[in-house]
Amino acid sequence: MNWFQNLSVRLKILSVAGLGIVLFVVYAAYSFYIAETNIDHLKRIESQDFPVLELVNANNVDFIAISESFIAAITQADPDLLQEAQSRAAEFEQRLADIRRTDPSLSGSVEDLRSSFSAYIGEATTLARSLIDNDTASDDLYQRISHVRSLQDAYETHQKAFEKQRYEAFRDTLNSSRSDNLSTQKIGLFLGLVAFTLLALIALRVTRAITLPLEGAVNAADNIANGKWDTKIEKGGRDETGHLLHAIRKMRDSLIKRHTEDRRQETIKNHLAELNNRMRGEMSFEQLGNNMLSFLVPVLEAQVGAFYSFDPSTEQLTLSSSYAMQRRKHLANTFKLGESLVGQCALERKSILLEQVPEDYISIASGTGAGQARNVMVMPVVHDDEIKGVLEIGAFREFSDEDLTFLEQCVSVIAVSVHSVQSRMRLAQMLEQTQEQAVALERQKEEMAQVNEDLEEQAMELSASESRLQQQQEELKAINEELESQTQALRASEESLQAQQEELRVTNEELEAQARLLTEQKSEMAQKNDELELLRHELEDKIRELEMSSKYKSEFLSTMSHELRTPLNSILILSNALGQNKKGNLDDKQVEHAQVIHSAGSDLLSLINDILDISKIEEGKMDVIIDDLSPQEISEHFRRNFAHVAESRNLDFHVNLGDNLPDYFYTDRQRLEQIIKNLLSNALKFTEQGSVTLTIARPEEDESLPSRQLLRDQTIKFAVTDTGTGIASEKQKLIFEAFQQADGTTSRKYGGTGLGLTISRELARLLGGEISLYSDGEGTGSTFMLYLPEGSEESMEASASGATQEADIGTNAEAHTAPLTHAETARDDFVVREKTVLIVEDDSEFANVLLELAADYGLEGHICSDGEAALEYASHYRPSAIILDIGLPGIDGWEVMEKLKADPRTKDIPVHFLSGRDERKKALELGAIDFLTKPAKQDDILSAFAKIEGAIETNVRRLLVVEDSEIQHESIRELFDQKGVEITAATSGEEALKALRETVFDCMILDLTLPDMSGFELLETLHASESYDSVPVVIYTGKDMTREEEAKLRKYADRIILKTERSHERLLNEASLFLHWLESTLPANRRTSTDAIEHRDDIFEGKQLLLVDDDMRNIYALSAQLEELGFDITIANNGREALDVLEEHPDMDIVLMDIMMPEMDGYEAMTHIREQARFQKLPMLALTAKAMKDDRAKCIQAGANDYCSKPIDMAKLTSLLRVWLHK
Repeated sequence: MNWFQNLSVRLKILSVAGLGIVLFVVYAAYSFYIAETNIDHLKRIESQDFPVLELVNANNVDFIAISESFIAAITQADPDLLQEAQSRAAEFEQRLADIRRTDPSLSGSVEDLRSSFSAYIGEATTLARSLIDNDTASDDLYQRISHVRSLQDAYETHQKAFEKQRYEAFRDTLNSSRSDNLSTQKIGLFLGLVAFTLLALIALRVTRAITLPLEGAVNAADNIANGKWDTKIEKGGRDETGHLLHAIRKMRDSLIKRHTEDRRQETIKNHLAELNNRMRGEMSFEQLGNNMLSFLVPVLEAQVGAFYSFDPSTEQLTLSSSYAMQRRKHLANTFKLGESLVGQCALERKSILLEQVPEDYISIASGTGAGQARNVMVMPVVHDDEIKGVLEIGAFREFSDEDLTFLEQCVSVIAVSVHSVQSRMRLAQMLEQTQEQAVALERQKEEMAQVNEDLEEQAMELSASESRLQQQQEELKAINEELESQTQALRASEESLQAQQEELRVTNEELEAQARLLTEQKSEMAQKNDELELLRHELEDKIRELEMSSKYKSEFLSTMSHELRTPLNSILILSNALGQNKKGNLDDKQVEHAQVIHSAGSDLLSLINDILDISKIEEGKMDVIIDDLSPQEISEHFRRNFAHVAESRNLDFHVNLGDNLPDYFYTDRQRLEQIIKNLLSNALKFTEQGSVTLTIARPEEDESLPSRQLLRDQTIKFAVTDTGTGIASEKQKLIFEAFQQADGTTSRKYGGTGLGLTISRELARLLGGEISLYSDGEGTGSTFMLYLPEGSEESMEASASGATQEADIGTNAEAHTAPLTHAETARDDFVVREKTVLIVEDDSEFANVLLELAADYGLEGHICSDGEAALEYASHYRPSAIILDIGLPGIDGWEVMEKLKADPRTKDIPVHFLSGRDERKKALELGAIDFLTKPAKQDDILSAFAKIEGAIETNVRRLLVVEDSEIQHESIRELFDQKGVEITAATSGEEALKALRETVFDCMILDLTLPDMSGFELLETLHASESYDSVPVVIYTGKDMTREEEAKLRKYADRIILKTERSHERLLNEASLFLHWLESTLPANRRTSTDAIEHRDDIFEGKQLLLVDDDMRNIYALSAQLEELGFDITIANNGREALDVLEEHPDMDIVLMDIMMPEMDGYEAMTHIREQARFQKLPMLALTAKAMKDDRAKCIQAGANDYCSKPIDMAKLTSLLRVWLHK
């Protein structure tokens, strides 16, 4: 099998694969043959046996029908029945012919059947005609009928025999096919086992042929890697493994060679380092040479050495150092260039190697003897192409190439050291010369100073005796000649002084120039200040223009909102009405078109709201309310709200919490949820497969923060990571711009306007944070990171103070908010029992747990997973109590609670909050009976159900009135007496505390002025002690409070009502939120008529409504809907016409007033209407498309009772109309 061993690995593997293919083809051919045989059997069954059986079965059924038809024709003597029987008989004979065509082999049997059937039909037909024609004697009638029956029995016998024969043939065919299949399976199993065994044996042989040499190669490679260079490597075959072994052998030899070379290079480097170390430091040429030679000669295993230094000034080489060299008198120590081998080496700058020199050439001596060096190496020492010296070394042995290479490298190091020594020596000489020159200059300077002093004295003497010298000029000529030399020296001195004066003059001119330059600079500074002042004025003008532009922009957005919302109002109202198709006169396609129009209009409304959000942010009108938030709560909120969205898109959704997170951080909950909701929505929208992950953690240590204001240890990062489309690097900044997306086609594929990220970025900056983006490019996914400061409790308290002021305004407003829900009947056959509880919870598992616990308390439970369904159920079925979660998809629990309390049908249902956020105070303010924080223990949940059961079973509500005035006691008692409320009066704080200890009250009305303590002290006592049950508090006082007192009071009280002439009505409304009485449980004489009125469908019938609007589309849309409700509509196109209509028809029941109108707008019109005493109580609802922040306050201030923004939600408008018409 050597030939197989020498095959390549590829051919060995292909041989196994080829054999497998051959065996597979053989097996497939056999299987194909068997399959074709089975197909033939099945075709026969399908084309012959099965159709014949179907025809036989059909004939059995039809024969019974034919016989019954003939019997009916004979007994009733009816020719129509006879005709029907004959038609069926013809069809029967046609099926017999079909059997013959289907299976020609059955022609004989079919012919017997047909003959028997024809005999029966012929006789039966003859008998029936005879009876119809009344041509049969009564005597032989019985015999003929008996004959017909015998013919019928004969045919049935033939038919049963034929049917049995066909079923037996069909069974034989199936058995034969089954037997063939069994045989095929056995043969196929045998062939498969044979093929598998053969392939396994060959594969084992091939595997061994490949793996054994490979194992040897791997072992050899491992040994070589471990440093075993003597590893024996077997000679392999001619396949790839043989080549591999040969390559490993060559690799081993190369590694040995490389290792030896590395060791040699390492030795050379160590020697060079040692040589360099010995030549380091300040030393003379002699010391340098001695250190150098004392190292090189032993290392090279030489015995003698010398170093000659070169002097450039004399161009001579002088012996400066030697090693074991014996000096001889006839040899010189100095050489010129070209003189001897030393001079020639320096001249040519080339190494000279002498081998086998004469015996008396150089002597090497020791204390015990002497010998002759046989080899001499002379090498030049060159630095920067300058000769520095010559090195000469002699040895007994020959110098190898490695020695010469090592010497060449050493010479380079020596040259640098020699150059350094020479430079240092030259520097020392220059320093010495400089010092000498300095001393000489100092001495000359002193001499010149003395000469100058002498000359100055002489000049003064000459100046003094100048007149005398003129008189004695002739006498002093000889003296002048003697002084001529001194005069010349004096002139030289004067020239020097003149030069100094010239230098002073130049210096003065330079100073004057600098003064002039300074003056010019001051002038320029003044001019620039004037220019800056001018620019400041221009900047102020620009700021004013910008403010005006911002104001115009705000007005434009307001107007644009109005102009867009006005037609949009008609579109949404009419399309919604068409989509409901109440009259049923539209087909499904038209209803679908109407729904598409309504959906598109809603999308446009969302876009308008986004634009207004951007405007509010840019103008700084976006409010920030700081709250304390828990990372665990936030993560759970988004897990609940987005898990089902991800599941619907077949995506994985994860929420991760990092380490070192604080228990609470402080920011605006609404804005934070808006940002993360937008980021998660985008991630889910742009991810088609994979996952989306929300991570809440601290920034990493090596992570750069996007803003300098953020501190790493006081920053929380919210990261939304997806595996979606990703974003190209050049488009990552673009997507944060308004109306921009990563790709222009994105909006077409995924939808959206590109405003979400812009709003999110601005909201993040509003919260003191920043948003950044990371993506490697398209197709790699992306990560959006929101960085927010951790905040502090002080920021929350500051925000709470501001929120308190806003809450005051909302509390004192007398307008009422109508519900925004429109419930339709869910199940008309549902029977509401006495004790039902509605569980509003989006966590299905927890909701089922609550459902089981409710059943334990005898309560019938019903689950709703979102706010809209809960409102619809509560409105339709009016459950006994409601358990309400806050974090719901769609509208949250707060909005659900507000709508429940705003709807007269549901306002008295007790509501128990159960949520992950601890907001008990807010829940009680809205009228809840209690609040339980998740995660809750089972005992707490059972206590909550006990409270709910008590609220359902207790018809009497207990009210504690803490008031020192007997008159006020009686007034409040009369106010609540008709409501079935049990009232307890307390005239002091001590009495109130005693009553609270002894009795559980549903609500407490408290006056702040008490004889023994103030209301503040009473509330603080209740708040500080755990012995008092929590009770909602309504402050009812006439005391004027400061802002600080009111803010302090709101920490404990749920409502604050000032005593006025009309405050009793508000007191009744506010207290009813906490008392939760159900009027249906009161006696008949105590029930108010409001429930019946509020739920009557004809409450609007015949009511006079004035609709004031300048847009005919709105008028048409609203009037069409309102007329269906039963209103009588009167139209006015502006405020002035509205005043005229009211003047003519003062009996109007209600007014719908648009705001933006020509001639007279809605504000002015409502102001004029309220000025008239007769219209003081006329309900007016403002309708406007303006959606800015203070629109509601303006409408209420102008005289509107309530406010409804366009596009009009008909459910909300209908509810508002019902509320205000009832009032």
